[in-house]
This record gives sequence, structure tokens and C-alpha cells, in this order.
Amino acid sequence: MSPSTARRRLIEADKISEQVKDAKQPGKEKRRKPTPTRDNSRVYMETQTAEQTPMVFVTLDASLETTVVEPGRYRHTLLVDGEPALVEKLTLQYHYKQVDAGTVAEKVGVDESVRSKGEAAPAPYRERHNLSNRDLWYARKERISVRITLRSGVVFTGMVEWFTNYEVKLDIGVRREGGGAGVILHRHAVLRVELLEEPKEEPKLDPPPDAEPKADEG
Repeated sequence: MSPSTARRRLIEADKISEQVKDAKQPGKEKRRKPTPTRDNSRVYMETQTAEQTPMVFVTLDASLETTVVEPGRYRHTLLVDGEPALVEKLTLQYHYKQVDAGTVAEKVGVDESVRSKGEAAPAPYRERHNLSNRDLWYARKERISVRITLRSGVVFTGMVEWFTNYEVKLDIGVRREGGGAGVILHRHAVLRVELLEEPKEEPKLDPPPDAEPKADEG
């Protein structure tokens, strides 16, 4: 054995000895690497894109029956009149699968007192993020119904399935064809969130939503 090989093996043996010694000491446990938080909104949109699911995207002025060509962080490419078109997410109020259209039509409500104020423009960034993540998390955890009123006056009631900094997915009931119907509301379009049952006790934690993008969506 050459001197250099012997020296290298001694160094490796010393390193192994130090690792064993550290593992036996309190506070020296090996930390697990943090795993990325699941971005439900991104996964949902990528799934609908891959499956070319017929969708309905509702803006203040129109309802777009379309499919998603390519989802994006600030805008989506949708098939509009047979051609790909960029649609800014800040123009969207909510969206859902076409198969859920019948249930959405039955469940959607209108608060005329809100609509008459004419304040349907997207909320400023700070204001839209004042919506309580704590309430959304607690409602999802305890399966408490919520009523979400949009700035346009549109109202939906349902169970929180998931939420991110930018969107909330509500389970609004069972569709006529069977299965659960859902609608995704954009938080910039939301005026308020109300829990329809008083919490029995305050939640001990205030965890972040399912995704925590740092930048504004537009």
C-alpha cells in the first residue's frame, strides 16, 4: 500500500469516527431536508391542460367556454374562438369544469347590496391578502361550510378543498351526473369569507396556505 493511499484511508476513518460521535450527542441528529410545498393550483391546472378538460372561465364581462393551452403564474393561454389567447389572471373571477356547469348555476348566488356598490375591480395586493388564511385552514380542517362573497356580488357556499395565496377551491355539492362539483375562486376577486359555524375553539396553529409564492400575480 502506498503512503498516499494509507493516509487517505486514515482520513476517511477519522471522518466516520467523528460522524458516529456526533450522532450520539444530543442536538446532533441529522436534519431532514425540507420538501417543497405542494402547489395545488398549479397541479390542478396542469392536470386539466394535459387532459384537455372543457372549462369555463368567468370574467366580469363574459364566460369563456374553453380549454387550457398552457397554464401560467400570471396569465393562462386559453383556446378562445379556436385560437390560443393570453388571459390575465387578474381579469378572472372564478373558473370550473364544464361538467359542473349545472351545479354552479344552481348554487351561485348574488348579494345585490354588494353588486350595487360597483366595486368589482380586483382588490389591491395587500387587501386581498388580508383575507384570513386562519379561517380557511380551520374551515378545511374541521369541515365547516364557508360563504365567499366576491367583489362583484357573486356568492358561493361550500367546503374548502384547498387554497393558495391566490385561489380557493370550494366543493359546492354533488353534480347531477354524480361526483363532487367544484369551483375555484380567485382571491383578488374576493370581498369576504364567512364561516357558517362558530368554531368550538381557536385553532392552535396558523399554518400557511398550500403554496406561498412571493411575487404578486400581476
